[in-house]
Amino acid sequence: MPLSFFIHSKKEQAPIWIRLREGRKIDVKARTLITIPTERFVKGKVLLHRIVSGAPGLKASLRKQNDSLNIIQTKMDELRLEVQNALNSRNPGDIVTKEWLMNIIQPQQDTNLLATNIQSFLDIKSTSVKTNTFIIYKRAMKVLGEYEAYIKTPVSISSIDLNFRDKFLVYLREQGYSNNTIILYIRTLVAVLKFSKKRGISVTNELEYFSDGLKKRKTLNVYLTLEEIDDIIKLEGLNPREDISRDWLVISCFTGQRSGDLFNFNKDNLNAEGDVLSVQQSKNENSKPISIPLLPQVITILNKYDGEFPPLLSANKKNNYKYYNELIKIVCKKANIIDDVKTLAYKSEANNSSIVSKEKYKLIGTHVGRRSFCTNFYGKIPTPLLMNISGHQNESTLLLYINADRIIDLDDLRNKMVNALK
Repeated sequence: MPLSFFIHSKKEQAPIWIRLREGRKIDVKARTLITIPTERFVKGKVLLHRIVSGAPGLKASLRKQNDSLNIIQTKMDELRLEVQNALNSRNPGDIVTKEWLMNIIQPQQDTNLLATNIQSFLDIKSTSVKTNTFIIYKRAMKVLGEYEAYIKTPVSISSIDLNFRDKFLVYLREQGYSNNTIILYIRTLVAVLKFSKKRGISVTNELEYFSDGLKKRKTLNVYLTLEEIDDIIKLEGLNPREDISRDWLVISCFTGQRSGDLFNFNKDNLNAEGDVLSVQQSKNENSKPISIPLLPQVITILNKYDGEFPPLLSANKKNNYKYYNELIKIVCKKANIIDDVKTLAYKSEANNSSIVSKEKYKLIGTHVGRRSFCTNFYGKIPTPLLMNISGHQNESTLLLYINADRIIDLDDLRNKMVNALK
């Protein structure tokens, strides 16, 4: 009986399906629990990345991706064998149907298990929430899975109460998660429990108390001054990867975009003159694209790359953020951005914090460019214009100042931004 694998999704990550055929009598399909990057699945087979000569970081990234792809291929081979054995050992009266196939590739799971409900939650939310919200959900679910592995006990929905929440809080603090991230993860846990309750699963009546004692705290944000950015621009003696990171950092400081949008910039986003950038912000994906007049510092970088934006540091988006985050710290240290600055340090054993001093370059992260843009231009250009670029949309205040459909005078905005640097 012919057995094959296929996908029929155009999403970046797609589930793999299995198909059994035997003449005209049997043709059944079922979705497996295996997923794969769509571009890596060709004609029913896993396509590995070709390792070619290039930057060591890129080669290492491709090898790591191939390791994951090989695991997927192994799972497919094991599943093929399992289905084949089931076919060979079935009783004469057994009929091969979709249900028969599903019972083999997706054995009935305990609907009360946390892991089962997490997967159902993600399946539903994948098409009903914004991309960035879904990414946050996935991160929170990954941490919940790690906690379940840490306690070495499968968790049922019905067993999650305030006692579970308290132990989970201790775990999160010991892992070094910030106070605001912890709040986000607890809220996501509550969302899963409410999701399960709507589907008939018994949940604790203590849900309303899960947020007790958890309050968002103001953080001491670090930004780069205009003088420090200028020092970074003038920095010499960087290796190629540091040079690329420096250029992206400067672009970030003068465009004010989130790193998730920053690394999607390409030549197609530029106008014919190459001095206006059009951006569709992922966090505001239902809004209209915004236009950003490019300052001379950014245009100089584009000219350096023949009108293009700098290359990425890795083909893997996740690794690109990781490398960028590491390298801009090195760049800032070489630019002598080493003065002690104050920051908040949270204690893992208690829900409190203290102010400590650290060398500034150590606190530089992927969000520093956006924060620097907003800080450096605040009060120097009209706030509505600043928010138009940054995309900050507080509906209770921002819409009092901004008409989302109005036409922005880009030349006037560029002049104001240039004058703000003087």
